[in-house]
Amino acid sequence: MDPLAWMLLAAALAATAILVALAPVLKRDQRRRQEEGRAPSGGLGSGMDAVWRPSAEDAHKDWEAQVELPAPAPSPGDGGRIEEGRLVIEVPRES
Repeated sequence: MDPLAWMLLAAALAATAILVALAPVLKRDQRRRQEEGRAPSGGLGSGMDAVWRPSAEDAHKDWEAQVELPAPAPSPGDGGRIEEGRLVIEVPRES
């Protein structure tokens, strides 16, 4: 192998070792941010889920669909209520 190939291999191994060494620190920092209520940087994680764990992404989408309920649209016969210039829609509670 020529010297350039050895240098590239050494650089790749060093970068991998650094990432493995920093993984617990990064995870601890992410957990601390979640406990403090700050928004985690989940953009990269959700993108990785789509590639490496598609079933986890599907489960997350199902969960979001169950949690986020749209407000019911008023039907023409309801008449609606307007209070102080705002339309008020009452959402029936589930039993």
